[in-house]
Amino acid sequence: MKTKNVFTLGIICSVLFTLIIAWFGTGLGAFRETLLPDQGAAWYYWKLPEISLWATVTMWLCYGIHQILVWFFIYKLQHEKHNLQKDTIGKYNVALLIANGVFIILHVFQTQFFYDGLAQFVPVASSQYSVIVMLVFMLILLNGRRGLFFGKKVPLSAIAVSGIAKTHGYFIAWAAIYTFWFHPMENTWGHLLGFFYMFLLMLQMSFAYTKIHINIKWVTILEVFVTLHGTVIALQAGQTLWSMFLFGFAMMFIVTQMYGVVRWKSLRIGFTLAYLAVAIIVYSGILGTGQQISQIHQIFWIPVILYGLVFVIVGSYHIAMKVFLKKQKATKQGAYSHE
Repeated sequence: MKTKNVFTLGIICSVLFTLIIAWFGTGLGAFRETLLPDQGAAWYYWKLPEISLWATVTMWLCYGIHQILVWFFIYKLQHEKHNLQKDTIGKYNVALLIANGVFIILHVFQTQFFYDGLAQFVPVASSQYSVIVMLVFMLILLNGRRGLFFGKKVPLSAIAVSGIAKTHGYFIAWAAIYTFWFHPMENTWGHLLGFFYMFLLMLQMSFAYTKIHINIKWVTILEVFVTLHGTVIALQAGQTLWSMFLFGFAMMFIVTQMYGVVRWKSLRIGFTLAYLAVAIIVYSGILGTGQQISQIHQIFWIPVILYGLVFVIVGSYHIAMKVFLKKQKATKQGAYSHE
């Protein structure tokens, strides 16, 4: 099957699945009436007030099977040695697409009958942080192609980057599938955008070891989409911190992501000046949105966290890979000494 044709079909299916969630979400009124009042940032609003046995069984069973299947097919893909030069996808790519499609449909019905997702049992921050680490992995892996700061490459540990390249698929697959089952399939704008984003990530993992998977424009779209989703979620919750998400993630585009897709220097300068102008206008307070110029430091919070995690994760991988290679070498030497 031609890769581009299947990818196009995948995008269409992602849109259709999102519309299905929007449609079926109208029938969740009975569940919504039982939800407890919002209790702050650490509270997840969209969960039932009491734990339901069948909701618990179905959510964990579906999540567990979905997660294991995806990891298994990724493992098989790694060992299939699919030729990147071919314009077709392998059988395990197809298996991933089918598995994800089946469990998307199952999640629709699971929400309709039982509502609850994994959020009933795990902290709300766990879903958020998993996506953050996923974005950091993208920054690390693309450093060699577009740089990390204004097109400049950072000399990261080679063995660490190699280790991340070999294992990132498993982590991102966990982040996407875990977050997918974390939420019930509600039809608020925040949920719809979030699930659509999860569908795109599932599409990305399903096209591993194909040209589309490493297409810089497509990967940048996946990175930038967080800007829209994070901002809408904050606005939906009535938070003034929406500007932190908007300008924080947008700064990632200006400082890093733009250099992989925008070739003209004049256009880069234009984007940068436009970003600075809009940020100053919003934080000046003249729009009456609640921001003040003294709060403009908020636009740096997300970039500082993401760039800081780049070096933390690379450093951790460097140490882990050194230990692993040392043990591997010792094992081989031990095997030779017994011969």
